[in-house]
Amino acid sequence: MVRSDDGEPNRQVSGWQRYAHWIGLLVLVAVSFYGVRQFMAGDAAAVTEVWKGQITTLPVVCLFALINLGLEVVGWLWTFQFLGFKANDRIAVGVCVSGKAGLLLPAQLGRLIRPDLMVRLGRGTFGENLKAEAAVFILDGLAVVALFAGLVAWRVHPLLSPAAFAAVVIVSLFLGNRVARLLSDTRFHFPSTFWLSWQAFGITVVQAAGWASHGIAFFVLTSDLPGNMTLWDALFLAPGSAVIGLASGLPGGLGLTDGLLGASLGIGGIPAAHHVLGVAVFRLITFWAVLVVGWLALVWTGRQIRKRHLRLEAEANAAVGMGEES
Repeated sequence: MVRSDDGEPNRQVSGWQRYAHWIGLLVLVAVSFYGVRQFMAGDAAAVTEVWKGQITTLPVVCLFALINLGLEVVGWLWTFQFLGFKANDRIAVGVCVSGKAGLLLPAQLGRLIRPDLMVRLGRGTFGENLKAEAAVFILDGLAVVALFAGLVAWRVHPLLSPAAFAAVVIVSLFLGNRVARLLSDTRFHFPSTFWLSWQAFGITVVQAAGWASHGIAFFVLTSDLPGNMTLWDALFLAPGSAVIGLASGLPGGLGLTDGLLGASLGIGGIPAAHHVLGVAVFRLITFWAVLVVGWLALVWTGRQIRKRHLRLEAEANAAVGMGEES
């Protein structure tokens, strides 16, 4: 349930967001049609035979997708804990993963699931949790930018890569602190120790490692296909496709991310006949399966919250009963 600043439910969705799902679906259908057409135009039997050999790599792809999710959870828990929320138990993990249930909501609205769950747990107000969620979003965006900077520097000289990564993070956090000072008297104020802390740097490193795991999963899936996809290409193209898709506001980057992944396979020299299977398998593992996991986590977390409320209600009734007896 999305809430407004005063705590009341807010069901209003403005502008093009009402049609984002349909736009994403149309783009996905168009991309899928093109991919299937390219698959059928090639030697479908030979392509299928190649992908049968790829089955052995799927567990490794799933492993790196799981590592990506795990690192995202670590970054989220770390950020919330640092900002003063209780986020060091299993129900907090459930809250974080539950956010994945909102992947098909447009314009990052799925991120509102976690603040709402935290409020239901009695861990801060919606506004406070929303601000913490914004911090996670900012650091996550910084992580992928720093990763790209490190990859570009790698082209110049491998030793420059970590230096470029660190420089982008440090400068960005310094600027973030300056902006935070300007907002010190507003509701967007962050603690002065947040941006210029080793913990903010560490959270960014963890999130960047998650993005790298996403790229490695793409490389593992495509490295044995005909073509010349390199690890550098995969680390740049797979996260880049995801970021552009999400930035578009389309639900889960639906259609756009898929099309960009297909273009990435083309950049890697992989024949067009392999694109539809490559994109479908990768998105199934890194998007649709994660969406299902998010819904399972949301159901589990909801049950835990209801149990907590029932327990608190029982304890309150018992306290009232003892008071009446005395």
